[in-house]
Amino acid sequence: MRFSILQVSDLHRDLADEIENVTLLDSLERDIEKWAGGSPPILTPSLCIVTGDIVYGVSATAATPKEELARQYAQALDFLVGLANRLYNGARDRVVILPGNHDISMTAVAESMDRVEIPTAADSKARLVEEFFAPRSRLRWSWQDLCFFRIVNEQAYRNRLQDFANLYSSFYEGRRTFSLDPECQYDAFDFADLGFCVLMLNSCFENDPFRRAGRFHPAVITAACKLARAPTQAGRLIAAAWHHNVSGGPAQDNYLESGVLQLFIDSGISVAFHGHQHFPECLEERYRVGPDPGKITLVSAGTLCAGPHILAPGEPRGFNIVELDTDAWTGRLHQRRMVNRDYDLPIWGPGHFNSTNASFIDFKVGEPRQARPLGLDVRLAIECAERLLGARSWTEAVRVLLPHRTMPLARPLLASALSEAGDLRQMIDVLSPPTTIAEAVLIGGAIYEAGTRAEAEAFLAEDFVVRESDASVREMVQRIRERRAQ
Repeated sequence: MRFSILQVSDLHRDLADEIENVTLLDSLERDIEKWAGGSPPILTPSLCIVTGDIVYGVSATAATPKEELARQYAQALDFLVGLANRLYNGARDRVVILPGNHDISMTAVAESMDRVEIPTAADSKARLVEEFFAPRSRLRWSWQDLCFFRIVNEQAYRNRLQDFANLYSSFYEGRRTFSLDPECQYDAFDFADLGFCVLMLNSCFENDPFRRAGRFHPAVITAACKLARAPTQAGRLIAAAWHHNVSGGPAQDNYLESGVLQLFIDSGISVAFHGHQHFPECLEERYRVGPDPGKITLVSAGTLCAGPHILAPGEPRGFNIVELDTDAWTGRLHQRRMVNRDYDLPIWGPGHFNSTNASFIDFKVGEPRQARPLGLDVRLAIECAERLLGARSWTEAVRVLLPHRTMPLARPLLASALSEAGDLRQMIDVLSPPTTIAEAVLIGGAIYEAGTRAEAEAFLAEDFVVRESDASVREMVQRIRERRAQ
């Protein structure tokens, strides 16, 4: 299986000169249309991963910070919906989104803290310092104010990601939610048709303007690694996605501790996507404990929308296309970057990697540790479809069962879902030719109501229909013949 992923990151816009959504979407669409004829040609992306910093954010001292943050999130939601509509026919689960440090509400952070003055007594100072360096300390140091702040309202502090949670629920139309409980800030996006799974992780645990380092809650890492090792994921390519990069300069502290990568490698996660650093990169991290030869490939993307005062020197706006081949277990990272200077009307073209002197980097993908059992996908689809049928989610059940429509166990459920959904055209297209009496009655009824003359003639000529003596089938045949004779 060969497929590609569109990776965009750091959508935060220059607030002094915001690019319009329609302009940005048009520029991406135009670039995608150019790929097939490029050198080398690039596959049209089957999904998109948005690795955080959905909005720019607002200072807590702004005139109307809550209203401005809501405006930015509404703008971001409009862009994401447009992306799903244009590239994936409205299938929003084809777009994976996650939070970054810019997505935190500074107002909520400010409301959660009280200022702590530095005491004069030596023993009080010592206790304050000890508290500051304690694990999961609630103390924060502000260099701007030269004082400590203490988190005194835990719920307000958790609410710093409430606006992102609202966006998440709105974008996925309530089918997915983002919890404000740090232990539950992860999600799994399964793409059964690609043999691929993406684990969405929040790297902003305890992240705020005073503590800038990226971090995962330990429970999130445990849950993600358990999901990656689950029997249902056997044989699949497993990826993870978060926001922060895993290294930085000696004067920096706003990156993620890389030691967690060994846990991902041990769990069979072989590709990871992140943003934050505003430039594209492809790195391999190998297993360092014991004889295990596993590795993880880290793919970072540049910033899609930042203005010139945020961009690093020499780094333009950009995004990635990552092609993956699960037959050869290889990958190719393509860098796309803005090649003009008009930030209101971007034009995208090939980027350049110094390591390869080309616009792409090839890499090996870590193979799954276990083969996928035969029939597992069908069983999982049937279990999922049964739950959806019980919830009266007919259209979703059809979507889950369509890839398995030739399997005897899946077809009765698919026929039932199509019947309940009432989509006569899809019923004709999907179930023809009939293999059971029930299917013949359903297809015949759909053709009687909405079929063409050619479809009616083809139905009447089907061997199953001609040979079948069941009264309900013969009645349907007679009705179609009478309609055709009119």
